[in-house]
Amino acid sequence: MTVLNRTNDGLFNVLIILVRALVRFGPQGRDQLILACGGEYFTEENNQLSQTLTRWTQLGLFGIEDGKVTLSPAHLSQLGKTADEAETRLPNIVRSIALSTENNERFWDGDGAKCADLSRGMAWMLAQDVYQLDSSTKNLLVLETQQLKDSGKQKIFQNERDLPALREWMLYLGFARDGMQWVVDPTDALRDALPEIFASGRELSGPAFVERAASILPVLDGGSYRAQVEGALKESAWPRPRPGLVSSSLSRAILRLDREGAITLANRSDTEGVVTLTGTNMRAWREVSHVAPAPTRKAR
Repeated sequence: MTVLNRTNDGLFNVLIILVRALVRFGPQGRDQLILACGGEYFTEENNQLSQTLTRWTQLGLFGIEDGKVTLSPAHLSQLGKTADEAETRLPNIVRSIALSTENNERFWDGDGAKCADLSRGMAWMLAQDVYQLDSSTKNLLVLETQQLKDSGKQKIFQNERDLPALREWMLYLGFARDGMQWVVDPTDALRDALPEIFASGRELSGPAFVERAASILPVLDGGSYRAQVEGALKESAWPRPRPGLVSSSLSRAILRLDREGAITLANRSDTEGVVTLTGTNMRAWREVSHVAPAPTRKAR
């Protein structure tokens, strides 16, 4: 079982349908739930509803109680009371499940890796120079081979079919965006993580902000999954950034959030700890000593 195996493990749009049905109708028998979601239109050999339900039960989003499918109590209250609320909040919940330690224990395994194939792929994509990255399947597979120290033992992708699925999941989970072209951009994921990052409500130093972001989204700079991927790369093919430099992907997100007013960046000369936001070829953009949350608006 791996998340990027679309044939056997389902798609996120199918997951949305299942969640909306359970929020709207409450716990359902498995067959009843599948029928309520349009199961009659799937064949027995290619039942994405059944496969997606099985996989995300194993991953912890769904549960079984008294013979009925339920939403896990750990996530039920987070989804809200309406199907529309649930669909809006679902990416944040799915992201936390996909990045959880228990679903990434077999990080370099090909089979039975649960969400590790997704985490590996996202961490590797986020580690690249996002302004020069060619995200076509052919070029990504070549780049993977060039960068890995031992591509025989450690692989980012099991086969080329993983890449279309990875691009779709990165869009849904907020680590990429689509428009004129698909680009790596973790702005949406980082925005969703801001309440946890600023749990105290206080301003953080630049290094502390990056560290907190990595603890919540471990595919970002300094995160546990990112570190495992970076450790498998050849420095001759992937120049390792010096301490204090922020990757182009995370720099892009931080600057976008600053420009939209979700955070405020500062660089004070009397502070010791700073991080440097970078663009292409690790070109320095600006130094950041502190990051503050957006001010809370007072009710009138």
